[in-house]
Amino acid sequence: MRIVCPSVRRMRRCLKMNYLSLLTAGALVVATYIIFSLMNDLHDTVHTLEQKNSQISSLLSKIEKLQFQQTDPALPSIFVITPTYARPVQKAELVRLSNVFRSVPNLHWIVVEDSSQKTEVVRNVLRDFPQNSTQLNILTPKEMKIQPKEKWWKKPRGVYQRNLALSWLRKQASNMNGVIYFADDDNTYTVDLFEEIRSTKKVSVLPVGLVGGVLVEKPKVSDGKVVGWEVGWGAERMFATDMAGFAVNLKYFINHADVKFLSKVKMGHQETEFLKQLVTLKDLEPVSLGRVLVWHTRTETPRLNLEDLFLKKFGKHSDKGLQV
Repeated sequence: MRIVCPSVRRMRRCLKMNYLSLLTAGALVVATYIIFSLMNDLHDTVHTLEQKNSQISSLLSKIEKLQFQQTDPALPSIFVITPTYARPVQKAELVRLSNVFRSVPNLHWIVVEDSSQKTEVVRNVLRDFPQNSTQLNILTPKEMKIQPKEKWWKKPRGVYQRNLALSWLRKQASNMNGVIYFADDDNTYTVDLFEEIRSTKKVSVLPVGLVGGVLVEKPKVSDGKVVGWEVGWGAERMFATDMAGFAVNLKYFINHADVKFLSKVKMGHQETEFLKQLVTLKDLEPVSLGRVLVWHTRTETPRLNLEDLFLKKFGKHSDKGLQV
């Protein structure tokens, strides 16, 4: 008969229990690892699906916009020229214009930056614009820029940018049927405006609100002809209109080879010096009579006096990772 001391039995029992505990612990570790891996895989899959869904939604939105604004070859194109420059409100201004322009059939938006290179801000705005667009850039010479202590009206603005766009049209759109309109980025426009100017034969003129120190400047019309100007300032000008107050037929412009904006003109005469290269008063076509469809608004310069404090407090600018 084999005799086993109690202490040996207890030792075997303890070893067995420890072995089972190790097996259980190992199984738990393996199970935990598998669950953790599955959860990571599930998280990655969900994130990938969310990204794909976002991309699909974006594509569907763009397709819907493109379908809504299909090009009609029989409809004259409207080439809108917008000079712009970098400043805190630039993107907001361009997005505001984009939201109107996207609803105008056959509109080609030419945005010209006062910059030595094209910027991501403008590129992104035009990327989301559902119609034809062109991004150009040219830097205004330093001596022609408004200096810090100079009045805003001392030097004409947007001259080099508008002329670059006109040169582009001569090269790229000389055989097209359309109309040229100069839309500064701080004005307010209606969709109806562009339908009013679409049939311009030579040069059309229209009322402009909130400009020249009065509620509205407009051409004085008699028997369907422009005979003068109803303005608060500079009535002696041959063409007393704002840059937003006229449109030019594209082919008519192309046929006048040397027409351009001048860099040195008398204050408030930029429009007059440009238009007198094209027409006389009797050639003008008044449109939008009795309706104001464009306003010479100006966005208030935002107060950003707390930006430096934000940087000190958080160690980063408030727009870090964002394009405002």
